[in-house]
Amino acid sequence: MNNNQYKFKEGEIHQFKIVGFTEIPGAEESFFILKNEFEGKHLLKAVSYAHYELQEEQTINCKIDKINCSGKIYLEPENPIYKVGEIYDFKVIEIIDQLNSVGEKEKAVLVEDLFGIKIACSIPKSINENKYTTSIQCKVTRIKKGQLFLSHPESDNSKNKLEIGKKYCFKLTEIKELDPKIDYYILKDDNEDLYSLKKDMYEHYEFKINQKVECVVTKYNTDGHFKIEPVHPHYKIGKSYSFEFSEVVIDKDPLGNEEKVIIVKDVFGIETKIRSKNVDFKKTFPKYIHCKVEGIRKGKAILSLD
Repeated sequence: MNNNQYKFKEGEIHQFKIVGFTEIPGAEESFFILKNEFEGKHLLKAVSYAHYELQEEQTINCKIDKINCSGKIYLEPENPIYKVGEIYDFKVIEIIDQLNSVGEKEKAVLVEDLFGIKIACSIPKSINENKYTTSIQCKVTRIKKGQLFLSHPESDNSKNKLEIGKKYCFKLTEIKELDPKIDYYILKDDNEDLYSLKKDMYEHYEFKINQKVECVVTKYNTDGHFKIEPVHPHYKIGKSYSFEFSEVVIDKDPLGNEEKVIIVKDVFGIETKIRSKNVDFKKTFPKYIHCKVEGIRKGKAILSLD
């Protein structure tokens, strides 16, 4: 379904036409079928965008929200009302306590958007939450699966505020169990703000407590705080490297369509899928294949054939 995925880059906006609607047998899920400008097709989970009132034959703008390690593209349609980076008034429901992404308790305001969807927005410690009784201004930091991610505008006032897409140095301070039987690395920036990384995704990086780790700020988390991705110890984005060929396998998309994908192993022996429509799968593949590193996600390289 994902033809020509490497013509796209994360963050780009492209037009897509809704050409159909389908239900997946046995999965109790339904999807819009979208066609891109290169005639490739994509699936969009319908329930996530019910409030958008999308219709077949409609042409919509979508952001390339994510391309995962297997080359699969995730689209985010343009919200009919809200835009990322803008500040809006939201109706206050109540003040709540929540655990953030590093397991700390913090105050948040539960608000309601114009679709009637409830969202939690973290409140900076310097703010008196009692002054928010009926409405509050919040900044839309991200939109994912039709849901808004919000932050308090004063969260952006720090002179040392980090920026998405830039690299910074963080200190690994501890290993902490945030979910049952799931450990996370906890890192700290120069402003004493904390960040978490799922330990099992980065064990091949061989991090040590008190180590300085260079990371890229990638996006906002669901709690309004930043997510980070450590710089890969071996691969650089945009560079090409040799990867060990493992095998060719058959993959199926949610509609049951089959496609062949190449499996290669990186320098750590981690397997990665490569999708391409321009490969002669009848030929014998060499022991090593030259691939370009398109990105790094969760400790794995996203690859395309060089």
